[in-house]
Amino acid sequence: MAVSVVVLMLLGVIIFFIWRGGTLKLGHAVLCVLLGLYLGQTGSVGPWLRDGTTSLAGLLGNVSF
Repeated sequence: MAVSVVVLMLLGVIIFFIWRGGTLKLGHAVLCVLLGLYLGQTGSVGPWLRDGTTSLAGLLGNVSF
């Protein structure tokens, strides 16, 4: 759950700055769709996306510098 909140906040901030800059392109639209899936948690893609980002966060958490 904590990863989902962080991802929501990060995607929201990114979309806000893109919107303020006035340069919404295809890649930015994909970010908007991902944010919508996280917010809605509907459909078959939402849980898959949540599980994928959770595993990615776990992988990145194990990286040491």
